[in-house]
Amino acid sequence: MKLGTDIGVVGFDGMGAEDAFPNAVLGAGEPDRLAALEAYRILDTAEEASFDGIARLATRLCGTPVGLITLVTADRQWFKARIGFDEAETPLDSSICVHALSETGLLIIPDLTDDPRTRTNPAVTGPSGLRFYAGIPLRAPSGHGLGTLCVIDRQPRGAGLTLTQSEALRALGEQVMALMEARRALRAQEEASARLQESEAFLMSVLAASPDCIKVLDREGHLTFMNAPGLCLMEIDDLSTVVGTRWDRLWKEPYAEKARAALAAARGGGIGRFAGWADTRGGVPKFWNVTVTPIEGVDGQPERLLAVSRDETGAYEAARRQEALTTLGGRLRELNERDDVLVEVAQAAVWALRLTRAAYGTVDASQSSIAFTRDFTRPGQASVVGLHRYADYGTYVEDLRLGKTVAIADVRRDPRTASNPEALTRYGIGALLNVPAMAGGRLVGVLCLHDGEPRAWTDEERALAEAIAERARLALTRIDGEEQQRLRVREISHRFKNLLAVVQAITTQTLRSATDLASASDILAGRLIALGQSQDLLLEGEIGGSPIRDLMARALHLDAEMGLRFDLRGPDLRIGAKVALAFSLMLHELATNAIKYGALSNATGRVGLSWALHGEGDAARLRLTWHESGGPPVAPPSRKGFGSRLIERGLAGQVGGTVEALYRPTGFLFTVEAPLIAFQVED
Repeated sequence: MKLGTDIGVVGFDGMGAEDAFPNAVLGAGEPDRLAALEAYRILDTAEEASFDGIARLATRLCGTPVGLITLVTADRQWFKARIGFDEAETPLDSSICVHALSETGLLIIPDLTDDPRTRTNPAVTGPSGLRFYAGIPLRAPSGHGLGTLCVIDRQPRGAGLTLTQSEALRALGEQVMALMEARRALRAQEEASARLQESEAFLMSVLAASPDCIKVLDREGHLTFMNAPGLCLMEIDDLSTVVGTRWDRLWKEPYAEKARAALAAARGGGIGRFAGWADTRGGVPKFWNVTVTPIEGVDGQPERLLAVSRDETGAYEAARRQEALTTLGGRLRELNERDDVLVEVAQAAVWALRLTRAAYGTVDASQSSIAFTRDFTRPGQASVVGLHRYADYGTYVEDLRLGKTVAIADVRRDPRTASNPEALTRYGIGALLNVPAMAGGRLVGVLCLHDGEPRAWTDEERALAEAIAERARLALTRIDGEEQQRLRVREISHRFKNLLAVVQAITTQTLRSATDLASASDILAGRLIALGQSQDLLLEGEIGGSPIRDLMARALHLDAEMGLRFDLRGPDLRIGAKVALAFSLMLHELATNAIKYGALSNATGRVGLSWALHGEGDAARLRLTWHESGGPPVAPPSRKGFGSRLIERGLAGQVGGTVEALYRPTGFLFTVEAPLIAFQVED
């Protein structure tokens, strides 16, 4: 046998599943083990809420659908508690828990179909389809394994359990054994009480050994006794200060009414049960699970009452936190507005952590200020909506910039806020918990949680706050992404409509001015190609337009050979999307005419294309010059077609500028001038 991990994932070499099951697993000491199990007298007893509660908590903590408290006999395994599992017991050949009995710690089997001990088990191969198992053995003080507390999934888990889940499962296993020991002790107490004719001294010794708050009341509900652990839980130093107090008056409504109902049930010979909040003597709220039962006298009638209160604050708060996260996740998926997300997140944090205020804020680019557009506060608390400078409230922003959660238990004492606590206390802030949201290594948002009094933040509370902040970040990122997508769709639609209008205009004018269909086809094809190339450049570029040299290179086809015949001179600047198409089409027409009739129609001609800025600021103007030289003699055209009109009016009409076309014998000269701002307008 070889050890898989330090928490008991075990594998077998050279051994089939039938070799390891079941007798080889149970071992030679089986009679002693069965005797130890029988001594608890728990087999085939009725369901008990305390055991069910532990199994349910185990499934919640470990995130599994099935949780069991299993006791293994000679021929079966019987479930004292079962969550997500129908059968009350199964044959031993269907048992997985039997393999955990010999383990000293937690047994984890990530995939039951891969493990030779379990891959042929009917619980794995049959309708139950179990795949993942984690169990902690329930070991009697004698060392015998009686059964397990286990969690099971119908999906394999390659990662097993987290360290926190493993530790929680071990702790809950100890609680199961504590319950069994307490149950055995209680049964022993009952038997001893019968033998000793209800010896009160023996009863008191049992009560003193219980970790619960156990009280003895008279028939009217006045407190006559409280065990030592109960005094400790209630933060009561002297029992005499509470003797004679009406027990139901220790509760506030609506729980006081439930306490009175439980007393009435016990006085009638029944059992009263309820759960609720009550403060300790020190004012600490605790959540109690309470059972009130009658103590019968020699005549068989209720003579006194026994009230047992179990502190379940930790489990209650854990369930509350999990419920808050689950509910928040579902709500955020339904929301499409940033402010709605901010309110939902803040409200969930206030409810789950019992805060006075919560708000999610956006941090500015300098990471020195935070803006709140919405918050959620308890009644009577001031709102923090608005812009706040971190420097006004202390130095803890440095930790936030590093992506660290900031937990300050007392703003008056913490060195990060003690220099100016009034800045926080004027908003009723006694303690704060801030969780940063990072993007690209930069602080972009913070979930700010406030309590009115000093408060020692627990690790569980910090973890919950961080989980809420992450859900907020993801929801806001989703909303921002959806908005960007909508903007892009609208932009593409708008550009496509404009493009179709340009194509329609080019086609109409080309056909109108053409002398024959063949020439019209060639001219139209060239113009549409130029239009397509310009559109490609726009789509490949950014919102800020396209570089002027790139537009020229695309429109003029400045490859290696053609580029040698052009002289381009001018400063770097960008042409806006609104005029880029007209700009490109103008250059295409100029180049087409130069190839047909001008400087590019022979082998020696050249084209100079220059641009320059005149003036500054809003008064700056761009002047573009096309100058041909070295070509055949130039003469003015006898008539102006669409191409000439496109050259002289197309771009000028877009930018509101002036144009000049000179047909000099030595070469064609064309200039266009307009305000720079007109060339750089976006669509």
